[in-house]
Amino acid sequence: MNIQLIYNPNAGGGKGDKLYPLILKALRDQGHTVTPYRTLYRFHATEIAKHIDANACDLILAAGGDGTVYEVLNGIMQNTSSKEHPLYGLIPVGTGNSFSVDLQMKNWTDGLKAVAGGKSREVDIMEFITEGDKYYSINAIGFGLVADVSYLGNKMKKFIGKTAYTVGAVAEIIKFKPQKTKLEVDGKLYEYEGVFTNFSNSVWIGGNMKISPNSIIDDGEIECLALENLPKKDLLKVFPTVFEGKHLSVPQFKVYKGKHFKVSSEPVKICNPEGEIFGVTPLELTVLQKEIRVLTL
Repeated sequence: MNIQLIYNPNAGGGKGDKLYPLILKALRDQGHTVTPYRTLYRFHATEIAKHIDANACDLILAAGGDGTVYEVLNGIMQNTSSKEHPLYGLIPVGTGNSFSVDLQMKNWTDGLKAVAGGKSREVDIMEFITEGDKYYSINAIGFGLVADVSYLGNKMKKFIGKTAYTVGAVAEIIKFKPQKTKLEVDGKLYEYEGVFTNFSNSVWIGGNMKISPNSIIDDGEIECLALENLPKKDLLKVFPTVFEGKHLSVPQFKVYKGKHFKVSSEPVKICNPEGEIFGVTPLELTVLQKEIRVLTL
């Protein structure tokens, strides 16, 4: 295959840079022609993927974490060189690697096995509009406590790895304030005092939080999980259950499934597509069913 490899040297606290020579050699040993691109700044991966000639390559391959996956996806969706999206592959070398878990890939060697095997599947993506502009998410996007935890966790993860999100969650729970939320699901309106609202295409966030255990990546629906106001002491009790996906038994967790969502909050809150701090409420989201084909094990 002709592979366009976009790799983030800073993924996984520098693991991307250390693994890059091994990844490149392994791909070429498999017999592929590989053109590598090293990302140099935030959203550089989007610019690279946007300008690749999709007609001249067989696979766009992202080596990085969830943020790299997000950036490359948006570049692919903006790429106008072909009527069809190119095949998309992931080499998980980040801290979280949430979406790759749904593809049965937990580490970078699994990503290489997926390239070698050539098995793929069509998956949904979420188109979202924030501040008048259109973007795309393949894993999850939310606001409230979830995004606040991502913001703090992202600042700490280069020092303490995945546990940064656990530490961040406890710190944010202690100081959180609920937001007045209006949520429209396929035309039906709901209002609540929210701890967080999270829209999921897949099961995991943060690499090990089973936030949306019933999500399916190709069913044509977005699963929205809203946590209505809870006392802080109860939040601290509920939080550990998220790792095993047992939190849905708590009555304050509400699940909404649909194809089109509009949501606003008071006050305005930051958002976190694929764990990246990007965009603010209000949001409008639409599912694009089986929009892109990705490699899987």
